[in-house]
Amino acid sequence: MDTPQPLYSAESVRELDRQTLAALEIPSIQLMKRAGRAAFKHLQAQWPDIGRIQVFCGGGNNGGDGYVIAALAAQKKIPVTVYACTDSKKLQGDAREAHDYARREGVKVLTSLAELDSADGDTLIVDALLGTGFSGELRTDVAHAVERIEKSPGPVLAVDIPSGLSADTGAAGFAVTADMTVTFIGRKLGLYCGRGPALCGEVKFEDLGAPAQAYSAVQALAQRYTAASIKRLPARAADSFKNQFGHILIVGGDSGFGGAALMAAQSSARAGAGLISLATRPEHLSAALTRCPEVMAHPVISGQELEPLIEGPSVIAVGPGLGRSPWSEQLLARAGRAKVPLVVDADALNILAEGRVLAGMKRDDWVLTPHVGEAARLLGIDTAEVMANPRAAALAVQQKFSGVVILKGAGTVIAHESGVDLINAGNPGMASGGMGDLLTGIVAALIGQHLPLVEAARLAVWLHGEAGNRAAEEGQRGLLATDLLPWIRRLVD
Repeated sequence: MDTPQPLYSAESVRELDRQTLAALEIPSIQLMKRAGRAAFKHLQAQWPDIGRIQVFCGGGNNGGDGYVIAALAAQKKIPVTVYACTDSKKLQGDAREAHDYARREGVKVLTSLAELDSADGDTLIVDALLGTGFSGELRTDVAHAVERIEKSPGPVLAVDIPSGLSADTGAAGFAVTADMTVTFIGRKLGLYCGRGPALCGEVKFEDLGAPAQAYSAVQALAQRYTAASIKRLPARAADSFKNQFGHILIVGGDSGFGGAALMAAQSSARAGAGLISLATRPEHLSAALTRCPEVMAHPVISGQELEPLIEGPSVIAVGPGLGRSPWSEQLLARAGRAKVPLVVDADALNILAEGRVLAGMKRDDWVLTPHVGEAARLLGIDTAEVMANPRAAALAVQQKFSGVVILKGAGTVIAHESGVDLINAGNPGMASGGMGDLLTGIVAALIGQHLPLVEAARLAVWLHGEAGNRAAEEGQRGLLATDLLPWIRRLVD
């Protein structure tokens, strides 16, 4: 099993740069040239037949990388032009040396967008305008350059990070949308969460020869888990029986929302739970038994009727289709006091945010699974604040409620007592109703199969996303939550 990938802040990556230069005893221009060569290698591999290249260079080291790429293209006799946002007279240090290197190779450097030829589909754009130090709003001249890049019909390669994207948080206003991003020394958190996955395209990582001791001296913001680094369920013994693999109780399905609770029950079953019970409104009973007869469905009309049902299960998942009625509050109040691990989702989170039910409760043995809007309500802040810094929001929810928090998104953030994890899984086709209900059921099933809460959260997020990817092979639009169920079963083994 591989180790997870550490994700760093911009300042931490600058420290990695310093540690690397000291350990390798090389001048910084050599590291810049390594970066340029690495990016150019990926450029050639991805677009071997590109007709011409336009490199957009800023005034810092990111721009210096761009000048190196331009010089290498010229050496390969690829038509290349640089648009420079910063006049060469103002360049300093390595950026100035890289500029001079490009000029010696015959690269034409323009300082006016009006002089730059219009790009066509055969023109590759290299974005080397802004690096990891960017924050706030784009300067006017940079914004005009980004606008030009965004209008280009050809592919875009971003050097280290797309210009306009925050390396620390994944926040972005007006920014470059790249087809590929080649990043160096340390993986930046912002590439993988917030707007990062939408703006970066395929991310390629190059360590530029940084030694192990450089990484041991610098702390990461988060750990990124992939399929190769996530702990899986062990094989089952030949004499296994159902009671060994958890009894999951799904609580939810208010009037008009019965499908959500049933989908959570189905995904829990497909993820390997031994037994599944469902506590829901009486009118949903027939549909539940017809759809999934393996589920033990119980009609409940009050929290009091839920009481005897919470004695047997090993895990309770509350929230899918729960609604926000007095019935909903009664069921959450009773489920929340159960002495077994909980998975809390959807309207259970919204009720929790209102503070009337389970007020002030903190539990080490529950998993909260909010999307961005639910996280905002739990914290009493705007959704935009959560989107601007998902890591900070997930940590804030975890600190307020304890346990494990899964903040869902293109880069799902998992916050827990020991730190922060991040998993990129799934696709835009999963932006449809019921997907979160499936995740709730999967998390509960994995806890029932004796995975610790954090490990269950990691595996569930990956299973859910990968099932979505497999199901989307037939197309993303029109993808339904229930399309994932067969894939969950195949992948969980």
